[in-house]
Amino acid sequence: MQHLIWITRRIAMNVYEAKTTPKARLLKMVTTLREEIVAGKRREGEFIPSELNLCEQFRLSRSSVRKGLETLVADGYIEKVERIGTKVKKRPQSDTVNLIFGIYSSLLNEVNLQELIDVFHGKYPNIRIQMVDHYFPNNRPAIISHTQTKGIDVMIVNAYHFETIEGNGQEEHLLEPLEANAGIYPFLTEHFTKNGTLLAQPFIYSPVILCYNKDHFRELGLSEPDSSWTWEDVRTAGKRLSNGNDRYGLYFHVLSDNRWPLFLLQNGVTFQKNGQGKYQLDDPKIREGLQYCMDLMNDRDLFPAYLSESNVDVEALFLKQKVSMIVVTYNSLNALRDAPFAYDIAPLPYYREPKTLLSLIGLAVNRQSKQQVAAKLFIDFLVSHESQLSIRKNTMNIPALKIAAEWNGDETVGNRPSRFHLFREIMPTFRFFTELNVPFTSFSLMRDELKFYWARLDDLDTVLQRMEDKLS
Repeated sequence: MQHLIWITRRIAMNVYEAKTTPKARLLKMVTTLREEIVAGKRREGEFIPSELNLCEQFRLSRSSVRKGLETLVADGYIEKVERIGTKVKKRPQSDTVNLIFGIYSSLLNEVNLQELIDVFHGKYPNIRIQMVDHYFPNNRPAIISHTQTKGIDVMIVNAYHFETIEGNGQEEHLLEPLEANAGIYPFLTEHFTKNGTLLAQPFIYSPVILCYNKDHFRELGLSEPDSSWTWEDVRTAGKRLSNGNDRYGLYFHVLSDNRWPLFLLQNGVTFQKNGQGKYQLDDPKIREGLQYCMDLMNDRDLFPAYLSESNVDVEALFLKQKVSMIVVTYNSLNALRDAPFAYDIAPLPYYREPKTLLSLIGLAVNRQSKQQVAAKLFIDFLVSHESQLSIRKNTMNIPALKIAAEWNGDETVGNRPSRFHLFREIMPTFRFFTELNVPFTSFSLMRDELKFYWARLDDLDTVLQRMEDKLS
């Protein structure tokens, strides 16, 4: 039996050696020792393994190990004691590493972020996380200034802000390259990768979906929404659900950049430029998609004339049972935990093509940070199985780590939709906004003009012309 174990280990080691170069293994040794020192796993004055042990552990030659140790000596992490060994050096000033963590404040409750940080502090007492609320400007130079002013080391970024920061990847990266996590859904990792380099680690994600009040459907004996539903099916059911007074069938926050573009996406729109580099918006598909969205919004037997300021207002209307169906992402379900009625979720209805936008939140390290080792250690913790499973069990969010997202067991969150695992079945419909072939910064320009159309202050031709001029 022992012989078999030895053979198995030897085979595994041969496979490892075949896949890694001496240079990569040397980097792994230096990185591992540095992280263990920064994390407090190796204390001041503690001797690290001998050169011989390091040679065996990382499959390196003695000269390579010595080269790596010299790097750590030069960086001030260790010091050599003649004829005895190498020990962890006393760090200058304080042993405590302070990380400035730029967050979206909404995530504090949505993913129980403070609880995760408390667990991290328990594991790594010499690394302290200081959260700061950050609002990303919509242009790259302002983002650089913003992160420098705040002193942000590690940050949360969504898919839109990531594209603003890194663009087409031709400019110098503002974010530090990271090592891909093989357990994370590949389509998430791919979106945060530029020119083969991962620049943000996927954290949580969500497709845009339909949420509905089951009690309302049961009252009228209506069939519940399923993957075959079009927006016309929603309109038909919604008009029956509306009572013409204080309850309507459908509502969504049209100004959200995850809402109004849905009708363009589902109509096969891809923004194109002419030979002069100017966007051409005189496209039948663009017109049809925007007109259909307008038609739904102005159907007063279906859609209330309510001026929402954010998706939070939509959740509030749903909780008050003023609307029977709303367009949401999974993170919105966190607000529905105490709903006094039964509700569930369904795939987003479609227009021409069954597609939905994907909301993605990632974790990134500022390339200018002086605490990159600790920052990467913190990110590794947040995407670890322990943290991701905690998110799955205690919130309504979908973790980026596949094994955690698809976990089944005794649920700790009450009122979780029975169709929570719906996301697994609709993955072929997932799309990022980049499929529309227009930069995120253009969305706000288009939205500002579309407000005039939605308010019936200008016709669509006039609005599209102004949009063309602004985008150019």
